[in-house]
Amino acid sequence: MENILLFGASGHSKMIIDIIQKNNTLNLLGFIDSFKAIGESVYGFEVLGNESHLSTIVEKHNITGIIIGIGDNSARLKVKKQIESLVPELKFLSVIHPNAIIASDVIIPEGTVIMSGAIVNADAKVGKFCILNTKSSLGHDSVLEDFASLASGVTIGGNVKIGHSSAICLSASIIPGVVIGKNTVIGTGAIVLKSVGDNLIAYGNPAKVIRERPSNGKYLG
Repeated sequence: MENILLFGASGHSKMIIDIIQKNNTLNLLGFIDSFKAIGESVYGFEVLGNESHLSTIVEKHNITGIIIGIGDNSARLKVKKQIESLVPELKFLSVIHPNAIIASDVIIPEGTVIMSGAIVNADAKVGKFCILNTKSSLGHDSVLEDFASLASGVTIGGNVKIGHSSAICLSASIIPGVVIGKNTVIGTGAIVLKSVGDNLIAYGNPAKVIRERPSNGKYLG
């Protein structure tokens, strides 16, 4: 069983720990966290250090892999680049909850996290470092590009494309054939009936574009 780390001691990471424990195939040694004190315990695991300690911790504990436990898409991308620059040989891992349903032809790449009850349907494509949260579903032939995320309860129809780093928030629904651009946020409960471009915020029923957003703008509190 390989030794691994979790980057980010957050609520999102608690859900990842639950997946790790249920699968029982990885040995989680603790957290790397930029904001919590060394030795602080979160969900039964200690913060071992921050990013400046990463290479030392990897060598000391024979760490072979890491999972990024950060829900915000742009922050997850930033951390991924940081880890690559500090410890380029470290492997990024994906985790899938045993209660998720993944079609047999779907490949889950590095860095992606799939929570309990999530569904990925036939011939869908899931990118690297994505999040499919609790009871979200990705329709047949749909594409979720790298660093994009589906929040809990999201429903994506067939043949939908969701661009790089875009976030579909709680319980939003997107009808078949729609394209969501990159770095775009679809708000909570939105019903999306037509395509939305890049770097936008849209919400409502039916969803309307409300304003533009910077590519690294925060959308999670």
